Amino acid sequence: MPIPVFTTPLGRLTERLGSTLLTLEAGKHQATRTVSTVVLYDPLDRPDITRDAIVLAVAVATDRDLADLVQAAGDAGAAALIVREPLTVGREVAEVAEEGNVSVFSLVRGASWVQVATLLSGALNLGPEGPEYGGDSARDLFTLADSLSTLLGAPVTIEDRSSRVVAFSADQVGTDEPRRLTILGLQVPEMYSAYQRTQGVFPVIYGSERPIFLAEPAPGTMPRVAMRIQAGDEVLGSIWAVTPEPFDAGREQVMVEAAQLVALAILRARVSADAAQRVAESLGSQLLDGGSEAFEAAQQLGFETSPACVLVLGPLVDDDEIRTVSDTQRAAAALRMHLRSVYPRAVAVPIGGLVHAVVPLRAADERTLTAVQQHATEFVGRLDTSTEFCAGIGGVVADVRDLSASRRDAEATLRVLRARPHEERRVARSAEVQVEALMLRIGDSLAADGIELGGPLVALRAYDAGHETELVATLRAWLEHFGNVTAAAREVHVHKNTFRYRLERVEAIADVDLGDPDTRFGLLLQLRLDACSRPA
Repeated sequence: MPIPVFTTPLGRLTERLGSTLLTLEAGKHQATRTVSTVVLYDPLDRPDITRDAIVLAVAVATDRDLADLVQAAGDAGAAALIVREPLTVGREVAEVAEEGNVSVFSLVRGASWVQVATLLSGALNLGPEGPEYGGDSARDLFTLADSLSTLLGAPVTIEDRSSRVVAFSADQVGTDEPRRLTILGLQVPEMYSAYQRTQGVFPVIYGSERPIFLAEPAPGTMPRVAMRIQAGDEVLGSIWAVTPEPFDAGREQVMVEAAQLVALAILRARVSADAAQRVAESLGSQLLDGGSEAFEAAQQLGFETSPACVLVLGPLVDDDEIRTVSDTQRAAAALRMHLRSVYPRAVAVPIGGLVHAVVPLRAADERTLTAVQQHATEFVGRLDTSTEFCAGIGGVVADVRDLSASRRDAEATLRVLRARPHEERRVARSAEVQVEALMLRIGDSLAADGIELGGPLVALRAYDAGHETELVATLRAWLEHFGNVTAAAREVHVHKNTFRYRLERVEAIADVDLGDPDTRFGLLLQLRLDACSRPA
């Protein structure tokens, strides 16, 4: 059966992001209004706004556009809309929001739409891994952060050992700029965490069974109390509270006990995430194989009637196996998060050293596939790994049972990109490289049958090797420039007369008639196949 759409009260979602990120600008704060989905609204690729959705108004630039979007959200029965500051919410927007029963929030400058979408989707359990993807445990952590903040009377963050924010309390009033940046980026800024590492702050925190007061954790920061989070012998991270002075014994004990609860919640989240990822990988494999099992998997993920395509991500070159494997794992996790913010039901799984993603789409048209390519290009360009990656996108299939065909297209497209690592293009659709992919397949077939290319090209290559000439390059340039001697001579850096003489030598040595169209086609095909069989 399809995964049910889980609903969450709007008040819980806005509390999760907190007043640091969101401010109510228009309409009523409908705390008990249920929300069932997150919609990223891009004017260049307009999605369907569904009932009870939170609409993220990406790239809405004018008050008029905002008013129109709020009107559309109200007509569709959406619950809320989030727009990025500094766009103003005027009287017209306020009136439309009131009439349409839409809560309009502003998102603080500097916050990432992807981060907001990920936080909201996680709370709604809308990720591709399904309803058990650490959702309850993740909510536990935010609830714990809020409860601890209330008990301590101080804003709180829960961070892992890499200073990434796992959860934070909704109330961050009275904090400093470093904390604000930490919440916005869900990561302690490097300049502050690096300073703490060089000053030996973390060993002190991790080595203590009690909270540690830090008068100035880093230059320009307010004082903080930090407490390690530990499960058995493993340190999982730390809790940070902004406070002007050390805690008394009572609040210290609250922090110690809270750290134990947080450790359990983190372990639960880790276990449920691992289990959910195994389920996702199983469903992803079923989808990629196509057939009736793909339909059953799509039913469980809730998109059995949607068109879809396959995207395959892989390293451009495999020059360092250990580093490449590690970077591919990181890329898989990053791709899952990126897709969740744009295509909530997408599934991304690592298979055979590559990352395969099944992307459900709203329509099987050119515009939709172009949007997938744009998102993939943005992702590959932003991917922060030492290994360079590229991505191939297969054709859209109307029936998920045919996803195996889209997978073949995507893998063939990726292979074309990897065969040309010196080109700038890093993302391509199968239709864009169909001829190149066909050449590779023909080359594979010849190699499998033990057939080696012979004929004129072999004779020319042997002559070049024995006489230090460039007749093969001359022939290639002439064919690729459609017989334009001037352009071809320029490419190989010789005079036109010299080039014409070389062509005469080509005809004589290879015993071919370049005036014959079938001969020209055969020679160009041989050159293409030869290029496919040689390293780039």
